[in-house]
Amino acid sequence: MERECPVQVTRTLFGLRCLMVWFCIGTAASVPLQGGDIYVGASAYADRLNVLYKKVIDNTNPQNLSAYQGQRLEDEASAAKFAYSYGFLAGYKVPLSVTGLYVALEGDMLRHRGVASGGLGGVGASAGRNQLGEVWPENWTLERNRSFGLTARAGAGIPFFGTWLGPSIYGLIGLRRLGAGFESRYSGCLTETTCTEPEDFVSGSQGFRDTFNGWTVGGGVETKAGAFSIRAELRITDYSAVERVIRFDEQFVSSPLNLDPDSITLGIGLLWYF
Repeated sequence: MERECPVQVTRTLFGLRCLMVWFCIGTAASVPLQGGDIYVGASAYADRLNVLYKKVIDNTNPQNLSAYQGQRLEDEASAAKFAYSYGFLAGYKVPLSVTGLYVALEGDMLRHRGVASGGLGGVGASAGRNQLGEVWPENWTLERNRSFGLTARAGAGIPFFGTWLGPSIYGLIGLRRLGAGFESRYSGCLTETTCTEPEDFVSGSQGFRDTFNGWTVGGGVETKAGAFSIRAELRITDYSAVERVIRFDEQFVSSPLNLDPDSITLGIGLLWYF
């Protein structure tokens, strides 16, 4: 299944990033030298992880002897997983004026649970799509481990309450670095002659760990009670794709892989100001 990314959505995300950056920079000059609060806390999130996996079988090597010599075959599949995350955070929050405007800068670490799994159907002319030079069917997984984030927030107290005494609303933009592990399992033919018997096929697996860097945008509501506060927020994180090339040197075949994840996250946090 092909995951679509409309141009309008991309433009909207870009516009939100620019707006938040402009707001933080434009108001930085009005931040007082004193009066900010350091805070620490814990957070928990429910996630929807989406992954798009693309695989190419490149037979363009002149020494390739498969039936697809000179061709590139491609297949792709998407997977979604509902998962959860939890972690710790620390930040610094500064009021900008008596009107209730404020900015904050926050760092956090999250541990992730849940594995996205999917399957490639395979591409080729054979019945099983598992001969040399074809994209073989395979089962694959992507498991997130932990991530680190740096987030800027800009918000305002809800009228009649104020920033420090009552609820506030805020927008956020940040960077996130995710560590994850990929694994796939397959079975296919590695000989120039067509494989017909079960013992002719070979089974194998491949895996690697990599990091994904991405942008996060979102917003939330925070309510204080003395030195403590609780907040609820929604985040959308779009990670850049990671590419790897798997080589079958004896068959003169290479296989570029592409993994492109993103996530939608809804969570709560408990903060302590001091």
